[in-house]
Amino acid sequence: MAMREIWHEVMIEAAPSAIYEALTDVRKLGQWWIPDTRGRSGQGEMLEFWFSEDACQLMQVSALEPDRLVRWRATDSDLSDWAGTEVEFRILPNFGRTRVHFRHSGYSDSTEGFPYYSMSWAVFLVSLKELLEKGKGRPFPNDWIGQ
Repeated sequence: MAMREIWHEVMIEAAPSAIYEALTDVRKLGQWWIPDTRGRSGQGEMLEFWFSEDACQLMQVSALEPDRLVRWRATDSDLSDWAGTEVEFRILPNFGRTRVHFRHSGYSDSTEGFPYYSMSWAVFLVSLKELLEKGKGRPFPNDWIGQ
């Protein structure tokens, strides 16, 4: 079966350590992605992203390299299109700014929501950038996603 991946890249005027913190601190994850984020962001631990009262995506933290890499693996839960997929953030210093390479891989070729997921991730990477550069992100739901 063919697999699909989402790739995005964003340049952020912030130190790699600030970006890493925004990707691993549960409170900060809620400021740019899903406000109701729970759990622990340690390797092997679980994060809970509550999109609504009855829709939670569980992610197991599968890799952490301080200031360089954050990787999650989606478990089987309410968002079944994501089951078994992998989300990866690579943090790369770039002449005083930081480049974030984003990848969400492992979607089946028949995933109907794939275009929506790709657009959503682009919007939330902009939200991450805005949180770090302007002090305020636009987490779910926002003007583009979820209203």
